[in-house]
Amino acid sequence: MRHVRKMDVLNDAIVSLLTSRLGNEAEISVPDSPIEGTEGFEQPVVCTVTVKSRRAIQTLIHLANEVASRATRFTLYPISTGQNWGYGSATPNFSDKPVVLLSLIELNEITYFDPNTGLCSIEPGVTQQQLFTYLEENNYPFMVPVTGAGPSCSILANALERGYGITPIADHFSAITRVEGVLPNGDYYTSSLSAMDKSDAQLVDKAFKWKHGPYLDGLFTQSGNMVVTEVSLSLARRPAGFDSFYLRFYGDASFERAYESIQQLYCCLHGVVGGINLMDKSRVSAMVADNPQGRDKHAVMSESQKNALSDAHDIPEWTVVGTLYGSKGIVEAAKKEVKRTVKGLADKCFFSNSLLIKSVKHVCSLLPSHYLTPVRKQLDSLTAATEIMLGKPNQIALPLAYWRNPSYTAEAGKTLHPAKDKCGLLWYAPLIPANKDAMTSFIDMVRSTTVKYNIEPLITFTHMSAHNIDSTVPIIFDLTNEKAKADAHACLDALFAEGVKRGFVPYRLNIKQQRQLDKNAVCWQTAGKIAKALDPNAVLSPTRYNPLS
Repeated sequence: MRHVRKMDVLNDAIVSLLTSRLGNEAEISVPDSPIEGTEGFEQPVVCTVTVKSRRAIQTLIHLANEVASRATRFTLYPISTGQNWGYGSATPNFSDKPVVLLSLIELNEITYFDPNTGLCSIEPGVTQQQLFTYLEENNYPFMVPVTGAGPSCSILANALERGYGITPIADHFSAITRVEGVLPNGDYYTSSLSAMDKSDAQLVDKAFKWKHGPYLDGLFTQSGNMVVTEVSLSLARRPAGFDSFYLRFYGDASFERAYESIQQLYCCLHGVVGGINLMDKSRVSAMVADNPQGRDKHAVMSESQKNALSDAHDIPEWTVVGTLYGSKGIVEAAKKEVKRTVKGLADKCFFSNSLLIKSVKHVCSLLPSHYLTPVRKQLDSLTAATEIMLGKPNQIALPLAYWRNPSYTAEAGKTLHPAKDKCGLLWYAPLIPANKDAMTSFIDMVRSTTVKYNIEPLITFTHMSAHNIDSTVPIIFDLTNEKAKADAHACLDALFAEGVKRGFVPYRLNIKQQRQLDKNAVCWQTAGKIAKALDPNAVLSPTRYNPLS
């Protein structure tokens, strides 16, 4: 009890110090309990400081350095909207010093937009929905770089985490052309182009990604090397022509036929076909149907339950979803090429804008709402998926996180927040060699490993090109069940350990995995030296992708 009281006194002293120094430039809130996310991690924080200006960030960082050797020392952990679900949510990285959560959510201005090119500048608090609304209200024909995380998530934060989507610019950091912000010593960083450009607009800095000399902007992704306060990014133009295709593969050799279809499509439609997703039967089942065992069961589906869902919703062994972008003429020609390419490979092929889909929608509109319920659900999912592909954010992917949540349901029309709703979710997201043998090995590994821990094997492959594949495997569990939580983390550890032996390396790590990086590897030695040079007092997320701290 004496230790708890001592920590309370110390935390009170830090809060008092922050309050006196920041004044009206920020709002300070003290949590009643540790910050929790979907992962089951816990890290106590002294308080959350929601800043209202860049100057407040500099004040805060100067203060952290000033008290770095005193009893009231603290580290800062910046978040944008705090919705990094499955990787840490808003939970800070581990620290042996008191942690102050730095919320940038109030920095939510779209500071620049070029209506001719789609080049824009945004702050950390700008969400997918905010940018979409801005584009719609101004009738600007550009697409939001959406993700499945939903409308309320930060665009800037996802790009800095090197996230990706299925819109034309799939790699979101590749669209970032400028990064600026506050360094760990309080200096405000801008690029070499900005330093040389004497004009007020500084358009070349916004537009040209590579600047001069060593490429420095990359140092501020997946790191604690700077509080990024603004980025510029290039938005993809909404195409005149668009369609999405859905390929279904049943029965024998279904994966092999799906793989061959994707390879041929990329070969003959390079530049027209966008991202392609390949999902197995279990993943699609979890997206379109309720958990047949009930959401409180820590067990995998039986084969009979999988088959029952498959029969009820016409779910094949493997489903391919892809996009076509271009002029109307090019897309129409591409659709014919898709049909020709997959003939004899896919068991079913249809397009979101096909006459068949339009006819079914029309029939459903004429019937009472309780008729054809399964068909209506599939049409709603198809519509939502099409919106995502056209850069309109929605919540289509979020109900998956609720599949084993016994307390909350993902009700239609409800704003979903997996962390607040106590969903259990971890992500395993490795990069995989783009060949059939590696993918088959990966499938076998996931399916044989997850069932040992009562985790449902749900597999998606995202083909960002003919040679680059990422898989996203959601580890869904009941966060209130201690056995389920322990199994989920053990499952992720087992997948990681076996995966790297086979050449499957995650592109993104959660806050626990970041602590387990090999500090003897030259790459992390180098990253640690850079972090130490920029942040000698370790005041800014010192353990973020930095095992040396």
